[in-house]
Amino acid sequence: MDLLREKSLSTQVLILLEIVTGHHSRLAPIAAKIGITKQAVSDYLKKMREDGLVRMADGEYRATMQGTQFLHAQLLELKRFLESSLQKLDIIERGIAMAGNPIREGDTVGLFMEQGMLTAYSGKTSSSTGVAVHDASPGEEIAIRHLNGMVALEMGTVYMLELPGPGEGGSRALDVEGVASTLEELSPHLVGAAGAVARAVLHKIGQKPDLEFGIAPATVEAAQRGLSVALLGSSDEISPVLSAIEEFNRSSPRRLPCQVIRFSPKTIKKR
Repeated sequence: MDLLREKSLSTQVLILLEIVTGHHSRLAPIAAKIGITKQAVSDYLKKMREDGLVRMADGEYRATMQGTQFLHAQLLELKRFLESSLQKLDIIERGIAMAGNPIREGDTVGLFMEQGMLTAYSGKTSSSTGVAVHDASPGEEIAIRHLNGMVALEMGTVYMLELPGPGEGGSRALDVEGVASTLEELSPHLVGAAGAVARAVLHKIGQKPDLEFGIAPATVEAAQRGLSVALLGSSDEISPVLSAIEEFNRSSPRRLPCQVIRFSPKTIKKR
């Protein structure tokens, strides 16, 4: 994010913002507003005139079309960066939740993440609170305003059950009962199938997958909401999900836990 890293760029944006919004168009007011000297503003404006971002008109500075477009581009990039950062911090901006108990309009509600769903309770203490916009019965959606604080939430664990690939015999070369026993022991909230081998294994043990399509983003989002996920697939098929988790962990202040469980192929007797 160049705008936050480079002082020169951020100062130019602040100067342009003052000029474009019509608040200030002379050296002294601009300098006072953004907290630098008149000489510094003069130096910046000289460079900005050379770059075609500003011009002089009637003794005042005016933004050119190029300068206005430059300002818009920088602010939009900053907006996208902030929105992405807020999402990674699990900061809830929109107040839609499920009612966990009877709620009346104007009630102060506590917000909790339950089974991956934001849930509101009237009269229940929480690290995140809001005010109910309307009445709601348990199980109904409810709009929340005046949100405050952050929802207490622990990341769900992702379990990768690495299966033999088609070239190693796939589901035929696997102890499917061992997979069934592992799933029972893990008791995940959701089970995902990445590819045909995983789908075949789940069919053999009588388990329907909760996730089959868009596996990588669905797995990461479910874990962010506190749900544990067991994902079955060959090495090639679970690799994109591992990459998505690694990318999330690199860019987020909170770590998404992941564990890989490998199932070795057994010898297949020729018929």
